[in-house]
Amino acid sequence: MFARLFYSLFAAAGGAGFSQFPEYLAHYLQRLGGRIDQAKVRVEEIEQDAAEKGMTVPDYIESFIASNAHSLEGSRMQESYFRLADMEAAYQALSTAGTLQRPLAFVEHFDSGLVGATLGDFAPAVPLTSEGLVYGAVGAVAGLLLCSGSRRVLRRRRNRKVEA
Repeated sequence: MFARLFYSLFAAAGGAGFSQFPEYLAHYLQRLGGRIDQAKVRVEEIEQDAAEKGMTVPDYIESFIASNAHSLEGSRMQESYFRLADMEAAYQALSTAGTLQRPLAFVEHFDSGLVGATLGDFAPAVPLTSEGLVYGAVGAVAGLLLCSGSRRVLRRRRNRKVEA
């Protein structure tokens, strides 16, 4: 009786937890899209400023980095300029990945700052989509496997203590 309850709780917890991934990913993609939009504006400004000075963008940025008084600004420009391509690639990979490939794409393009910011505002949702149900089922199985594995470990420890 206790074992069934234990397995049920682990399955429910796993299903509920995993089923939140699609909603969390939607929030994550929304934040990532906002950062991309912001970076595009910044890159356009850098490109316009470089063109006005008759310089290439890399040379323009390097002139700031080489200047002691403006090296920090140069570093920020460089990060904005070169990070945009990475963010766009991450957005593309995450938004086009299939249901079961999304967790792998998420891990591949993991951005700890963005993950933390998204978690700070994330509110769990009821997963009424087929994708939410798939993740819920996977989570339920993972919960059952975790429960089963932990019970086996505990049983082995008890058996060792009894034998000793």
